[in-house]
Amino acid sequence: MITVWFGFCCFLRACMRRFFARETILCALGLLPGSILVMARLPPLWRGTDGLFQIASPPGDVTLLHFPPLYPFLSRLPILLVSAWCNAGHLHSLQLGVKRWVALNDTGLLLLVAGQQLALIFALALLTVSCTRRPILRCLIVVVFLCTPVLFIGAQLISSEALASILLILLIAIAVELSRGQELSRNGIIALGVCLYANVMTRHVNAIGAALVPMAYLLGAITHIKKRREGRICLKKFVVTCAVGLVAIVAANLTTRSLCVVFREPYRSTVSRTAISRLDLIDQLPAADKANYLRRLQANASDPITKEAIPAILAAKKYWGGSMREIERLIQSHGEKLKSKELHAMADHYLDEICLLYYRSLPPIVVADISEAIVRALTSTTPTEVIQYFYRMAADHSPKVFRADSALHQRTAHLKSCSPIAGAAIKRAETTFWLRGLDKIPCGITLVLLLGLATILRFLERFDSNMLSLLYALAITDVLLMIGTFALGLYLPRYVLPSCAINAAALAILLGGITSHPPPPASRTGSAMA
Repeated sequence: MITVWFGFCCFLRACMRRFFARETILCALGLLPGSILVMARLPPLWRGTDGLFQIASPPGDVTLLHFPPLYPFLSRLPILLVSAWCNAGHLHSLQLGVKRWVALNDTGLLLLVAGQQLALIFALALLTVSCTRRPILRCLIVVVFLCTPVLFIGAQLISSEALASILLILLIAIAVELSRGQELSRNGIIALGVCLYANVMTRHVNAIGAALVPMAYLLGAITHIKKRREGRICLKKFVVTCAVGLVAIVAANLTTRSLCVVFREPYRSTVSRTAISRLDLIDQLPAADKANYLRRLQANASDPITKEAIPAILAAKKYWGGSMREIERLIQSHGEKLKSKELHAMADHYLDEICLLYYRSLPPIVVADISEAIVRALTSTTPTEVIQYFYRMAADHSPKVFRADSALHQRTAHLKSCSPIAGAAIKRAETTFWLRGLDKIPCGITLVLLLGLATILRFLERFDSNMLSLLYALAITDVLLMIGTFALGLYLPRYVLPSCAINAAALAILLGGITSHPPPPASRTGSAMA
């Protein structure tokens, strides 16, 4: 135990040295204008009820299971801090009960997005420092990041997607450090494990990120297939990083289970809450085909409640909450007397069972829609389109949803970020240079172009082979993220935000990996994570 604690303390000291190193601070200062401009021109950007539930609702199935608990926990800290400060003189009126809804305030929300912006610029600064030691290239990479406004606008979101994109950039920075080092250092392994753990605790689909570093080493082993020593080293690193990723995923799952025990929330899968949106595509089938398909689903179901729930949830439509209520009504109609949490858990169980039956025999129209969404995300969606979607959500959709529900309206009506003035500011940003977006090239096309250029430079021996393997691993990870996202959910431009971050990081890696002459065999052995 003492050895583990000593190793962790050494890791923390190494992190502090890296964070407050002169080159990191200088890069962060260079990136600061992007964050200042976004915070000066834009209010905090709401993303519908999801963001509101994440930062304000008490611990339960939504903030522990449907959304992983890291962002719901961290995001409410500045709001609670401001509440405590404002009520310091009359503590009897301070309500900080864990199981209460959080009373939102404008100052707390500003502190939240300021913290997200600060985390973003330090993640980008660490990536910049990791990519190259040459000052001129670091300046160029900083300019590249400043020309990618989607990163800074994404950090202005009140949503776990803001933290997820920041952690993805940090994961890529760690991957660059590990790829450049000759050996896996203890601090590097710990950094990878902690970052992967945080990623999985922020978004479920981010578990795919655990494949990034192992894939880079596997591709490195393939490229060094004729060099047995280098190949064996890459395979060893592949095995170690696979184990680190597995431990991070298991640790995240155990943490969630422990929190469920603490808050007395039955642990279960909630993946069907996302997948249920694809069930509505059955309505696009001809009437006869639809009826036959539903009969087949019911015939494959063994439980009577499942049989009744299949047509009921199809009629419920839209948000998963409607489907859950229909299933809960059916459970109660069969004489089940359950408490609220147990009833929700059983409804999730039946919803999972229905989605499993559905995905075992997907209609061709659904398969085509999934394929179309993946292709559209990779070959048609641009960073500018992602930005415009965030603006529409914050200026139009979110205020409308909050006003439509009296309880939500009561919790948000006093916030400046939900006022007409905030909506007008967002509308102005839609047509303002830089804020409206600069990149109109689809994310997938950009990444393919970067891979092609890096491959050509490698053939000319002007690019680091380890960085080329990492770039291809990034591309594969990007595709896997899009497949994992759209296999369960309908297409929305916001889901392409990780691709935007990957593209920016890939360009930084490309610029930092270019060499004026073939690199010596033992170059860059002194990794800063060592």
